[in-house]
Amino acid sequence: RICVGVCVWTCLDMASSSESTAAAAMAALTIYGQESQPEETPEFLSKSDAALSKELDKLTDEKKEGWATAQEKCPNLVGVAHRLMFLRCELFNAELAASRICKYWNRRIELFGEIRAFKPIHLGGDGALSGNHGGNESSKIDSANQSGDEAMVQHTLKGLCLGFIRPTRTHDTGGRAILFVDPSRLSGYDKNNNDERMGVARALWYVMHNVIEGNDQVQRLGIVAVAHPQHIKKSFIDRKLMKMNMESISGCLPIRMGGFHICHPPWFFGKIVFPIMRVIMPERMRKRVRVYNGSEEKVLKDLEEFGLGREVLPSEIGGDVSLDTDSWMQEMKSKGQ
Repeated sequence: RICVGVCVWTCLDMASSSESTAAAAMAALTIYGQESQPEETPEFLSKSDAALSKELDKLTDEKKEGWATAQEKCPNLVGVAHRLMFLRCELFNAELAASRICKYWNRRIELFGEIRAFKPIHLGGDGALSGNHGGNESSKIDSANQSGDEAMVQHTLKGLCLGFIRPTRTHDTGGRAILFVDPSRLSGYDKNNNDERMGVARALWYVMHNVIEGNDQVQRLGIVAVAHPQHIKKSFIDRKLMKMNMESISGCLPIRMGGFHICHPPWFFGKIVFPIMRVIMPERMRKRVRVYNGSEEKVLKDLEEFGLGREVLPSEIGGDVSLDTDSWMQEMKSKGQ
């Protein structure tokens, strides 16, 4: 009888633990109010891709000019896997996915040019940002002695080296990829130089592609941004860059944005930055912005409630993850990514 009782209670404990784990996982997935993805059966994926093709056919030639050019110049980059990223981003709403993929390619050509836009957005191999650049990649650029194409690559590499936005290569408890944003690193960027602004904008595109390409989990679940603007100065704020980046995230890139956590903002953030964010951010994204003040330990404790424990956060805000931008870039280049 004792053995039977022990077995019964053990089974009940296991069931309770399993239910608690499942409940915690569901809470982590829905914490930002995002809808869950549908089940991706082969039949469902095939029908969804066909529906996307039909919606693309409905659009005017002007709206899908970039998409049509990509199909002609780089058919290997716009296959089923590429289209699936946009379907997942829009929860398989084919009409919205068609609109986003066309905006994406129009913006991609605008940012990377008529040659580089049709190469993979990689640092190595035959990527859009590859080449024999020589010397220190973050060194000053003499555009007068370079072709426009080479200068574009160098400005983008400088934007990456700044480390304004970096992947932590960790995930929250819901499985979302975590990106770390540090606006104070824009101190090495001249906001009066449009070439440098475009370089930083392309750097954001590279980071986003690095996080989502080939990663089914992140494509389905999305990303979380953790920002640390504590050391930013008012002179670093670039409204044009903020607008460009927000347009890319909210309407072009196949990214599901979970939450946006702002840690230790300076005193002027509420008067200058937040009013800009209210204008350029879609309402659904504004609702997912969280702001944290107080001691380092207090902020870490608050972030933990959103599945962001110390072990997945960068050391800049008291976490355990050390970020080395140069080493990461060299690794990506060596892997052809």
